[in-house]
Amino acid sequence: MQLDGKSGRYPHELSGGERQRVALARALAAKPDMILLDEPYSNLDVALTADLREQVRAVLQQKKITGVLVTHDPADARHFADRIAIMRKGVLVQLGLVKDVVDHPCDMYCSLLIRGR
Repeated sequence: MQLDGKSGRYPHELSGGERQRVALARALAAKPDMILLDEPYSNLDVALTADLREQVRAVLQQKKITGVLVTHDPADARHFADRIAIMRKGVLVQLGLVKDVVDHPCDMYCSLLIRGR
């Protein structure tokens, strides 16, 4: 988790990305089959988000853990997911592989949402 040398620090002494990695490490310590990530990058800068997104994806793939990512950021969904579920007002409107949803959105709402416009 790239946290070497951080064990003696208090939470307020860690960066946002370090705190996110600690939270993920704590969740993974229980060896779950599945993990829910609810807006995990919402308070991070763009560069840190991109770095952490790749780290999280790699760890989940390595440990063979299913991750469910809740996000309002289409870039997170496109880069993180294998499959995407798009909801509107609590109703599932499209579900599929990322490439299929990006290439063939079911309506204008999904088209605009998945492209981040």
